[in-house]
Amino acid sequence: MRIPFYLLGLAVVLPACAQHTLPSQPVGVKPPVTRPRTVSTIPIHTLPRDTALVFQRTLCYGTCPSYTATIFRDGRVAYVGERFVPLLGTRSDSLPQATVMALLDEARRVNFTTLQPRYTGNVSDLPSTIIAVYLPGQHVHRVEANQGIPDNLKSYIAYLRDRIDPLAGLNATK
Repeated sequence: MRIPFYLLGLAVVLPACAQHTLPSQPVGVKPPVTRPRTVSTIPIHTLPRDTALVFQRTLCYGTCPSYTATIFRDGRVAYVGERFVPLLGTRSDSLPQATVMALLDEARRVNFTTLQPRYTGNVSDLPSTIIAVYLPGQHVHRVEANQGIPDNLKSYIAYLRDRIDPLAGLNATK
């Protein structure tokens, strides 16, 4: 006897749920743009000749800072703070063009384009640093590093962190 009442109640509730609609987006407002999750998809809507460098720090199983900074030749910086950084979300900033050129000069000095694409091990909870450098007249060179990093790459990562971490609101020692 109870089953027909439950079925009747279900028959009344289900159509009511199906008629519920979400509010529509206001006219003229663009939906939010999904941001890239990895350096392999950065930068979007730019030409490679406009981009100088992409620097990404990835998550770990702890509280490692996670952000991506795309640095353009004219000094613009597109920043996306993901987790454990004081500045979260998408932001725009700028660096002097001389600083951008110094970042690229340091990449040349450490022979960045001769580095292997990956310096990783079998440990999955370490944060990675991913760097993509767009040197004029050359193809983009991308390196992911978290273990077994050669000294010249370690020094370049430290050099970049000193200059880019402040854009994320981090001091250089984190």
